[in-house]
Amino acid sequence: MKVREIIAAAVVLASPTHAFAWGQEGHAAVAEIAQHRLTSSASDVVQRLLRAHLGLTGQQVVSMASIASWADDYRADGHKDTSNWHFVDIPLASLPGGSSATTDYDAIRDCADDATYGSCLLKALPAQEAILSDATKDDESRWKALAFVIHLTGDLAQPLHCVQRVDGSQKDQGGNTLTVTFNVTRPAPDNSTFRDFTTFHSVWDTDLITFKYYDWGLAAAEAEKLLPTLAADLLADDTPEKWLAECHRQAEAAYQALPAGTPLKSDIGHPVILDQAYFEKFHPVVTQQLALGGLHLAAELNEALKGGK
Repeated sequence: MKVREIIAAAVVLASPTHAFAWGQEGHAAVAEIAQHRLTSSASDVVQRLLRAHLGLTGQQVVSMASIASWADDYRADGHKDTSNWHFVDIPLASLPGGSSATTDYDAIRDCADDATYGSCLLKALPAQEAILSDATKDDESRWKALAFVIHLTGDLAQPLHCVQRVDGSQKDQGGNTLTVTFNVTRPAPDNSTFRDFTTFHSVWDTDLITFKYYDWGLAAAEAEKLLPTLAADLLADDTPEKWLAECHRQAEAAYQALPAGTPLKSDIGHPVILDQAYFEKFHPVVTQQLALGGLHLAAELNEALKGGK
């Protein structure tokens, strides 16, 4: 067995919860889009907290994208009590090949507190926003909260952070137990074909972005171009609960497009093939979700820091 196959198998078998969020590229794009839309008062506070954390004494502008994935490193660095902060496990309403349906969020079912791994995203995000908005807190506590708000708001736009497929006692951890091979021809310059073992979750975290772009800035630029075309009802959704509903709706579509009969779990010996048609269908969805994540993050920060302190 190849080394990468051993690693892939270990990830599928060992992960107790969702392993990752958007990759660094996705989180950076969301943060970049949001930074362009901060009010002057919110921007002033954000920059002061970023500079204070870095020990900078000048007026340098620090990119929010530079800390957009900090929360993943923090979790991996022994803070497993923040693991469940990154997702909301709303059950999948229909299996691949079935009729389209959605499931509403149920806080008791989907956001129960866990003594080891913490609560879900919809509790963690407002808790961190409260710390960030509290001017009596010290700068380092507020910087940490800022980093979490940036990251968790991005997570709330990633469809596979808003779903879990359940079959009896078996759960797919947001697609982490489903091994796939992403069989897609890369655009210019090299026209290579990606055939490797990964997970369905990782395809949404990273591959649907990076297989088209090597540079996350290009993903952010594409999302910026899309923003003026977004439907009014999407732009009007102004609460995390509504953002979650759209996130889960897209997750249902992501699963619906899998081949009929796709198992809940698969290993490297039986990967599900995701082809060019899957990429062409869902790369635009990822771009939309990055754009919406940026808008949502700007709204959260502008509200939390509207006092300019």
